[in-house]
Amino acid sequence: MQMNIYVPKNKEALLAALDRAATLSNRPKNELVLEALERYLTGTERSVEFKSFSLGDMRTGRREELYRDRLEK
Repeated sequence: MQMNIYVPKNKEALLAALDRAATLSNRPKNELVLEALERYLTGTERSVEFKSFSLGDMRTGRREELYRDRLEK
């Protein structure tokens, strides 16, 4: 499968850094990008978990109780 990515002009430094990393590591750029995506997405999946919590027992008031002060004025 092939994927093309548009990189805006203001992100040219990012492409230059990718070129340097590929040269220094002697690895293809696509391999570095795939590795970065895998690390990012794996880290994101773990942080999306929602924890449950309890507010304790709650009693909702009746309308008369909620507006009693307003009605007495």
